[in-house]
Amino acid sequence: MAGISELLERNQDFAARVDLRRLAMPAVLPDRLLVVLTCVDPRVEPAGFLGLTTGDAGVLRNAGGRVDDRVMDDIAYLAMRFGVRMDIAVIHHTQCGTGLLADPDFRRAYADRSGLDDAGLAAKAVTDPVATVRDDVAKILGSPLLASDLVAAVSGHVLRLETGLVDTVVASVAPRTA
Repeated sequence: MAGISELLERNQDFAARVDLRRLAMPAVLPDRLLVVLTCVDPRVEPAGFLGLTTGDAGVLRNAGGRVDDRVMDDIAYLAMRFGVRMDIAVIHHTQCGTGLLADPDFRRAYADRSGLDDAGLAAKAVTDPVATVRDDVAKILGSPLLASDLVAAVSGHVLRLETGLVDTVVASVAPRTA
């Protein structure tokens, strides 16, 4: 547990300064009616590269920051939970480790170990974050679950680890009304 002990000490500072209304149920609305979807890579921390703090926005993270059914379920839940239409920002990054999923040997070994589908894993690879951001924004905009009564707008971005800057790939687009 040596890895967590320092973080638990930092928690004492957090608890001393956080606005406890942000942690209470029912929680107040986020400052921004925004959900950020990004990668679990520890170099890609939205609190750092976007300056988010507690209560600013919903943050969803998975390998590659890719849109799948679980992500769409979570977005729908957050929008319904708060009873508001939310903006969605999909943010992929350069040098993503999911690029390994493009390697057939690595992918096959991981599929064997995890029981996941080889083709599904190949589709999750982020080798060109501009292309995958465009694809994932299109998935959200085309989702019947995430209709215009839940989603206000979707945008797509790439965090360039070489510079620390976020480039907009897809400007905010509103979903089509049913």
